[in-house]
Amino acid sequence: MAENLLQGHYGINLSESSSPSSSILWVFLLAPFTKLSFSNYVVLIINTLCAVGTLFLFWKVLTTVFKSEPENKKTKITITWLLILLIFATNMISLIFIGMEHSLQIFLVTLIICGLFHEIGQNKAEWWLITEIVIAPLLRYENFAISLLAIIFLFFRGYTKKSFTSAGLIILLFGSFTIFLLNLNLSPLPTSVKFKLSASSVSTSDEPINIFIERITDNPKAVLLLIGMFFILYFSFFKKTNKGEKLLSYVVNFGILLHLLIGKYGSFERYEIYIYTVTILVILYLYKDNIVRIISDNSILKMGAFLTIFVILIFNSYIKATFLTPIGSNNIYEQQYQMHRFDVDYYKKPVAVNDLGLVAFRNNSYVLDLLGLSSSEALKYRASGNNPDWMDKITKDHNVKFAMIYDKFENIPAGWKKLGELKLGKIKVTPSHSSVSFYAFDDSTYYKTYELLKKFTTTLPKDSKFIFSKRLAK
Repeated sequence: MAENLLQGHYGINLSESSSPSSSILWVFLLAPFTKLSFSNYVVLIINTLCAVGTLFLFWKVLTTVFKSEPENKKTKITITWLLILLIFATNMISLIFIGMEHSLQIFLVTLIICGLFHEIGQNKAEWWLITEIVIAPLLRYENFAISLLAIIFLFFRGYTKKSFTSAGLIILLFGSFTIFLLNLNLSPLPTSVKFKLSASSVSTSDEPINIFIERITDNPKAVLLLIGMFFILYFSFFKKTNKGEKLLSYVVNFGILLHLLIGKYGSFERYEIYIYTVTILVILYLYKDNIVRIISDNSILKMGAFLTIFVILIFNSYIKATFLTPIGSNNIYEQQYQMHRFDVDYYKKPVAVNDLGLVAFRNNSYVLDLLGLSSSEALKYRASGNNPDWMDKITKDHNVKFAMIYDKFENIPAGWKKLGELKLGKIKVTPSHSSVSFYAFDDSTYYKTYELLKKFTTTLPKDSKFIFSKRLAK
């Protein structure tokens, strides 16, 4: 999208507009760099800088937590060790290498929360806080929850002008973007956001309370967020606190509740990490006196061991993601990048996929997204479920005669001819499935593509395999 944006087009394919990104701002940030020789590394550089910035903000929070303690060796070691644990508890390393906007997302929400902490301590809401409140949802739609809680906090703390200014700017900017999408004959919401919202609404019950219970009980991460809510509520009701901290506990729980109601989880531990980060920081801030007292009463070794075990038990999925990142990256290389290579360097024609990924990257051929993130047609077909032959119809409508998809994605049309499967050489971490099937839709495409695949398979990395299906007789 960033590549095409530089050509004055919004979408994956130059022949049609689309809005597959969950971020308004991210593609605009990347667009100026797409023509540079080092553009492949720009996201890595941005994410690394954002991670370092977030780590600095974590340090600022921890120094606030321990400000009543003397600046001795024990305090310094404790803060350093907590910083290291926060790196793993917030999936910081893994997010850098995912190559999306989440490192910047975490930096922005952390900055907002630090701004609220600053207001409580100094009775002053800085104008940079308003800037972050406005920018955050432009970077990622989920950040609406954080910006909203911050606006409510500012309003009830007496910053009427600043709260209305930030709310007005968000409405203006999102209204303008909505008009922009409508002028392109697109939905007012990006298709990726619609897809996630529709997935979040799936339930076996029609009762709101039952839906809420299902969403919590079906996911251990949701249970942890609920526990975090109870800790924050307990502080506001049963701890002696000032009005700012009490209001903070209320609005943060409102933000957590919004995620519990409509938020998503997973996708290599990235969807929920923003609200986890907020919850962790707020609990550290609210319970700072208790934390300092417990650490002061125990040895560094004992507390270090306890905190380490606690983080391993509670945030084990993020620790696992950190150590699996090299394998996950290799998965993308062995599957998505090889699919990209085949279409760009060998097939060189329109292709259908169900995982957009790298196939569309620097690809001048048309890429039909059967999942629906960049195709509103596909999204409508999949949502309705009334046409079992929809994949056959949509590929014919777009003159696509070849597909690289997961067999378990949908019912494969009977007329499609399987050429074979591209299989991962290592354990599956990041893709949905370990093998991708290649299909031709007519005899002519089948035989031509078969010959191209014979050449292509000789160039695969040593751990990747392409298993040919039994060849059709001419």
